[in-house]
This record gives sequence, structure tokens and C-alpha cells, in this order.
Amino acid sequence: MDDFGVVGSGIGGACSALFLSKKFQTTLYEKESYLGGCSSTFKHQKNFYNTGATTFAGYEKDAYMYDFFKTHQVDFDKKLLPSALTVLIGDKKIERFQNFKAFLEEINSAFYHPKNASFYTLIVEINRQFFSLNDFYYTNASPLKKLQSLYSFKNLFMRFYPYLFINAEHFIQKYFGHLDKEYLNYLENQVLIVAQAKLKEVNFLTAALALSYQFMDNYYIFGGMGSLFEAIEKQLPHVKKNTFIEKITTTQSGFVLHSHKGEFEAKNIVLNASLFDVAPLFDDQKIKSYIASYQKLDLGTSAFMVYLTINSPKVFKHHYQIIHHEILKYTISNSLFVSFGDSYDTRMKQSVTISVHTKNALWDEHCILEQKMELEDIIKTIICEKLGLEMSEIVNSLSATPQTFKRFINRTSLGGIPMRQENLIFKLPSNDSPFKGLYHVGDTTFAAQGWLGVMMGVRNLERLICKG
Repeated sequence: MDDFGVVGSGIGGACSALFLSKKFQTTLYEKESYLGGCSSTFKHQKNFYNTGATTFAGYEKDAYMYDFFKTHQVDFDKKLLPSALTVLIGDKKIERFQNFKAFLEEINSAFYHPKNASFYTLIVEINRQFFSLNDFYYTNASPLKKLQSLYSFKNLFMRFYPYLFINAEHFIQKYFGHLDKEYLNYLENQVLIVAQAKLKEVNFLTAALALSYQFMDNYYIFGGMGSLFEAIEKQLPHVKKNTFIEKITTTQSGFVLHSHKGEFEAKNIVLNASLFDVAPLFDDQKIKSYIASYQKLDLGTSAFMVYLTINSPKVFKHHYQIIHHEILKYTISNSLFVSFGDSYDTRMKQSVTISVHTKNALWDEHCILEQKMELEDIIKTIICEKLGLEMSEIVNSLSATPQTFKRFINRTSLGGIPMRQENLIFKLPSNDSPFKGLYHVGDTTFAAQGWLGVMMGVRNLERLICKG
């Protein structure tokens, strides 16, 4: 019997298995033949594509993620990028440089305002102060322990309370006095990338952290995001791939994980599957009810993806955000996030990954193929028009709907729990639970989505398990 069984190998699952395997007998279970989940790299007709996540931010000295990978000897080929992305909005182009002075020139050229310098100075300072605090933890093991853990946030609360209870859109409008509509649209779409919510739906602290990620170290990962998981896998002693966990039953000594390959026992389990999709795994009604209590946090938000292989002499930036003049059909967004493989990346140099926010409810199972083809064509047309790519230079294309993600990574809702103002910390699921031995990590639990958010959850889980 294992001490821990980790189900799912996304960011949270792979990294949790990594720290757990150093102290406990641990096995990582993955449905596919490769690790990574939403952050994986897959192969289709001899071409490689990043499944979803294409950015890697916050990997810098003295930061938790950097220290984690160094401690566990995870080494991967990477390149520091001068800018997080290039934003195209109307006839404007804004490079979101890491260098403050360079970015200030960009934003003033596109949207001049006398308060730009002080506003982005505030953004940088909030980011610095926030990530310097790491003395808090969050548990849901019992009401008393939960209350005690919430008290650990006192320093964070005292430092940021002026920004916790004020709406981001209201703060920004008041700060600038008057803001151009197109500038506000620009800011809205930057926050959406990280927070999965609009300015009017988040507090200013959330908006500030979302806007600040460009000032952190952003890397391009050679070989696709999957190469990072390949590096993690090298450090894991026990991994069972192509093993879909179909059911989990409870016993007096722990849990039994049922799959087509047999039954596996573990004293504890860590679920790195969407909290919104795991209830059917369990036969225990109390666990089912606990999971169902968080179902209200699922807004049915997902992504539509387009994957391209191109053959073009043109040189592209690594990441673009194209802000269209209207919301795209079958989506809830006017923003496309486009990522190109590096020209020196032998595996990914012709690969392009494009994503846009959508809703599960917008996809009709009776005509999903027609919808898929129509939206794919719309997106390819916009990409060619805005980036100067010729349609003839697209060698191959395919796309993915929420139902595609359900088939391959067993979830339709993507992006985790939106960081909306009403989703206060005590309302969120923790990385532990009221049930002995049942843990959860990933973008549908503390703290948030993306590498930084999920890794904060890994840190929290490590504290709950290893430091008690």
C-alpha cells in the first residue's frame, strides 16, 4: 500500500508527487501517455503543440517556484523573454516589457496619461510586497483549524486591506480621473488573462497582481511546456501513465483506486482533477456532498483552442494578445492569446497555439462540428490579418472545444475558479478536506490558476502534510 496516490499530473499533481515522493511512498497516476494535463505538449500527425498553457512566469531567484525546482533538481531548457507578450488593439501595439522604463514608453505611446508612471509603480510594488509574504496557510480540515489558518493571513490583510474591498474598475477610474475607453478595454483584457474575470468583478489587489506578472521573469520553454514535465518525471520514482482512475472507494485504512489496469491502494490521495468533475469518482456520500457544496463556483467557463503548423519566413514574437473589436462567435471574449514556437526550437518552431475564452453552454452537441469549423476559420482569418501571416503558410490546423478537453483530460471547465470579488478566501476549497487522507490541488482549489497560483497551492499542501 502506498502512503500517497496522486491522481492527475497537471502542474499541481506532478509537483505534489515530487515533494511527496521525497518523504513518502508515492505513485502518480495519469490518464494519458504524457504528463501535464492542461499544461502538456501533445503530438498530432508528427507535429507538436502546447495543449493550453504556454507561458511560464515567476521563475526567479528566492521565489517559491524557483526554489522548488532547484531543490528537486528539475532542470529544463529555457530562455528569458524581454516581454511577456505583445498586445495588438485597434491600430496600436504595446510590448509588455519586463523593464519598467521600456514598458512605460510603450504604454505612454499607446495610451498617454500623466499618472501612468505612478500607477505602474504601484502595480510593481504590490507584486513585490505580496510575494515577499509567505507566512500564511489555509486548511479546511475542521471549522476550528480553518479559523486558525485564516488568522495566519493577518499580515497579508493588514498590508493590502485598502485594495481588498474596493472594486478594480472603480479604483482605476478614480485613480486616473478619466480613462480612455480603449485603454480601459486594454486593461480589462490583461486582467482577464490571469484572473479569468473582468475589472468590475475583481478587487484591486487581484487586478494589480494580474497586471504585474509582466514585470516578473517570463520564460520560453524549449520543447514545449511538456518538456518541463518530462524533467519532473525523471525525478519521480513511481509513475503509472495510461492509467485512468475510474472510481475511488474508501476503506478503514485509506482508499482504493480502481482502473482498467487493476486496483491500487493508498493511505492518502491527492486529486489533481477538477473539483467540479470528481464527485462521480466516489461512492462515499459525505465526500460527494462536500465536493458538491463547491459546485456553485463552476461558471462553466472553458476555452476554444486552435493549433497551427506554419511554414513562414516571417519572424514572430513568442506571445501575442489580439484584442478584436467585437466578441467572437461561440465565445465570451474579444481577445485571442497567440503563442509561437521559437525559431531555434527544433520540436516547436512551426507550432502555434491560440486560445479564447468560451462557455460550455455555447456548444451544441448536435452541431458542434459545424461550430468548431466556423470558429476555427474566423480565428485563422483574424490571425492572418493582424500578424501578416498568409493563409497558404498554414500547413496544418486543428482545434479543440470544451468537449475535446473532456475527452482527453476529463474536464470541460478550464481556468479554475475565477478570482472574483465575492470569492473570498474562506469560501474557497482548501488543499485538504474534512476527510482524513483526502487532499486536492490544482486550479479549482486554493490559491488560483496558472503556474503561480497552482504552485501556491502546492506550497500550502506541503505545509499541511509535511509540517502539520
